[in-house]
Amino acid sequence: MANTALNVANVDFSSIKSNLKQYLGAQSQFKDYDFDGSNLSVLLDTLSYNTYMNNFYLNMVAGESFLDSALLKDSVISHAKTLNYLPGSYTSSKGIVDIQVYPADSPANISIPKYTTFTSKVESNTYTFTTNEGISISADSNGNYKAIGLDIFEGEVVTELFQVDTSNTSQRYVITNKEIDTSSLIVTVTSSATDLSNSAWTKASTTIGVDGTSNTYFLVPAENETYEIQFGDNILGRSVSHGNVVEARYRKSAANNADSAAVFTLSGDIQGYTNVAITTVSKSVGGGYAESIESIKFNAPKSVTVQDRLVTVSDYKTLLVQEFNDIEALNVYGGEELDPPLFGKVIVAVDLKNSDGVSVQRKNEIEKFIKLRAPLSISPKVVQPEFLFVDVITETVYNPNVTVKGDNEISTVVTTAIKTFMDANINKFDATLRLSKLTNTMDLADSSILNNNAALRLQKTMIPSIGAATSFTLLFDNPIYREIPVNNVFVDGTAPCTSSSFTFLNKVGCFLRDNGLGVMQVIQDSSGQVEIVESNIGSVNYDTGVVQITNLNVSAYSGAGITLSVFPSKQTLKSSKNIIMKYNEKPSITVTQERV
Repeated sequence: MANTALNVANVDFSSIKSNLKQYLGAQSQFKDYDFDGSNLSVLLDTLSYNTYMNNFYLNMVAGESFLDSALLKDSVISHAKTLNYLPGSYTSSKGIVDIQVYPADSPANISIPKYTTFTSKVESNTYTFTTNEGISISADSNGNYKAIGLDIFEGEVVTELFQVDTSNTSQRYVITNKEIDTSSLIVTVTSSATDLSNSAWTKASTTIGVDGTSNTYFLVPAENETYEIQFGDNILGRSVSHGNVVEARYRKSAANNADSAAVFTLSGDIQGYTNVAITTVSKSVGGGYAESIESIKFNAPKSVTVQDRLVTVSDYKTLLVQEFNDIEALNVYGGEELDPPLFGKVIVAVDLKNSDGVSVQRKNEIEKFIKLRAPLSISPKVVQPEFLFVDVITETVYNPNVTVKGDNEISTVVTTAIKTFMDANINKFDATLRLSKLTNTMDLADSSILNNNAALRLQKTMIPSIGAATSFTLLFDNPIYREIPVNNVFVDGTAPCTSSSFTFLNKVGCFLRDNGLGVMQVIQDSSGQVEIVESNIGSVNYDTGVVQITNLNVSAYSGAGITLSVFPSKQTLKSSKNIIMKYNEKPSITVTQERV
């Protein structure tokens, strides 16, 4: 008989068993029966366990059936697949090197083939790097064989072969390694195992422009976080034939574990030459893991609403991130927001994972992708991001009575806290940096820290042409602090807008600075005596944060360029359009003890 007191909402083990005991206790056959002291208790345990496991199973089935509530990554990926969304893969770390070959003879050209292999160590681990394309170098005017700015990517090059068997209707072409960097995938189809003639097939992310003769393949997510290659049916893409051999070649990435590789060694030789010098231009950066569950849940539903067309800003962001998995930061805005405006233009600012900015080749690929999907009246323009570097200056006060750490250790703790905060809040478009929150993070870095007196400084670098007049427009995107000097001397000795040193008109140790009235000057500061070398070399708009440098003619400077630094007037910094705020990782930390 039914028990109206039965609570079906309780699904934990103890509640289920208690409900069963209540139900049986209400029956006349078990009146005044001691369930806990009898063998029937074992049967109740079994029933409760069975009911509990069924509850758990059904809850998991129901939860994994929906994208929002799914917890298992395979379930999330499966739902994303129905939305025609391809989750982002692992990304290889990239380094940049210069290579000089010293041949014993004088060849007309030396070929550096694709997949030339290098090795590098990060901590105690050795990683493999390879070239992504083959190049040919010839002797320069000095007889040197140099390859300048060669990109090398981390990852073991893996080749997988699939024999096409059309009699097997369930045959699939699933990539073995989930660590694949899909941007490196090259698919070729060979006629047969004996006929080695082959053709490269290109990846299709849409059906636009694809017909029954197109040598295209589709890449879709598969189980266990892997990817599957699918071919056409002679209506959308050419199908493969019985006996064909499908070759998939790609890099197996170690994600960001190979970042910061700085010394590269050639494995083997280059066209038989072993006397090779390798100079690191840029240590490896940009490695990354496959797209997270949270990211897939966020992006997949938006991709289906886009329907492979670009109308709104979110359409651009969704489709571009889905198509180009090496995009690290992206911003899209209309040309009417520029000064002067460019009507009918859509500006796309892109920063790739493995480089600062975007290469010409990738820029052209992105623009071509947009043109096929944007309205005819819209013309896309992909632009390089501008980097606005953030410098942190702080005095950290701590109590040595409550810690065994010394000044250097406290400085290290604060340095780490700053970097962690910056990684989470900036290094992207449309970023906001609040000094109060940064200061709070530094205060909480160690229990002995009493307070931090912090300030932010913004920096940009100019690279002038030596001996030629060069002009610059520097966008700091934030209001600049304004201070009027007395007798050409600022209160703290430093102008709110100042630069690193350079040689100007044969005078060593010159600097740029503002005069507090919106005019940029060239000065020479010798032992506190300020000499104005050039009274007007440009202007500064304190409200908009725009600095103009006009006809700057320098004869020498040190480092990568002339760094112009400004102090912002507000404690909350923001970036917009194509500007990325980036932490320069060179904080100025003064540590002071205060015994409390």
